[in-house]
Amino acid sequence: MQDIYRRLMKHLRNVGIGYPQIDDFLEVLKRMVTPDEAEIALGLPTRLPPLEVEGVEAIAGRIQKPVEEVGKVLEGLARKGFLYKDTTDSGTVGYAFIQIGFGFPQVFHWKKEITDEVKEITPPLLQYMKKGGREGIERLNRYVPVNIAVDHTLQAIYPYDMMVEVVNKAKKIAVAHCPCRQRARLLSSTACSHTLENCIKFDKMAEFILDKGLGRELSKEEALDIIRKSEEEGLIHFVDNCQEGIQHNCNCCSCCCWNVMPIKKRLVPRDYLMATYYLRTTDKDACIGCGQCAEDCPLEIITMEDDLPVVDESICIGCGLCLLHCPAEAAKLKKKDDTVPVKDLKTLYQTAISTSIAREKE
Repeated sequence: MQDIYRRLMKHLRNVGIGYPQIDDFLEVLKRMVTPDEAEIALGLPTRLPPLEVEGVEAIAGRIQKPVEEVGKVLEGLARKGFLYKDTTDSGTVGYAFIQIGFGFPQVFHWKKEITDEVKEITPPLLQYMKKGGREGIERLNRYVPVNIAVDHTLQAIYPYDMMVEVVNKAKKIAVAHCPCRQRARLLSSTACSHTLENCIKFDKMAEFILDKGLGRELSKEEALDIIRKSEEEGLIHFVDNCQEGIQHNCNCCSCCCWNVMPIKKRLVPRDYLMATYYLRTTDKDACIGCGQCAEDCPLEIITMEDDLPVVDESICIGCGLCLLHCPAEAAKLKKKDDTVPVKDLKTLYQTAISTSIAREKE
């Protein structure tokens, strides 16, 4: 029995950008799937971009098992949230592994219910996040400035860097509960007090959330209201690191988020995990030296020297939260460099998968 789970874990190493190969992840698998289900799961494809699927016949053929038997097991795995289900290009039902960041490990905490299963799986999930959950996911997401930055920045904000434009382009929108804060509150009574229901999904991810009963549908107006309230709470926006096909908008705190917190604590370099396209700058002639921006900065990287704010640009993520309460409108954003996000989500992950394959060959 132990062997089948190790075989599945090794198989998952090649899914998308790769699942971690640590014993804590093995414990997660044991809680999620039975040995028989694991056997069938070995037939699923690996190097697909997120949210793409393969037909049952191809999966069954890969492990030489009857199509009907395989289809029944795959449907069960999809119902429990281990697989993603959609229609293939040929119009048949298809399945694929839920990839890192597209439901794993978030699927356990998107819904607010704290079941016995969630309580049981949370400790090994936390160890997974600490030891291996961030491997190979660098720069697949990017920070997006707060809406006020559009009017107050020194250089133009591109439309794809504006949350209002991201929302307006979406055909379907859903909201779930923040998995990072959910997990933190389950494990500690002293976790942060920020609101939970502000993990926003678009289009295919929104359909996935709604189909699984993990969240609720939003209108564009409701989504923008959640984003506005998140900014007021001092939460940080990030989205997929592409211009088109954005599926995620997380609104993160710097104490619980597994993308922001390690940067704040200097555990990893800023540009390893996330893409940063803007940096804080100051109109020194307008600045009145009140220190409000230093107080508001979620990463605590602004200090006051000679009544002027000094920003650690090596840590700054360009979130723009320091602009919100600046009484003199002296806080600004500037472009970090000339780079821009890739065109679309598929290109982003095809590049990441190719990079992962190349690393394995080194």
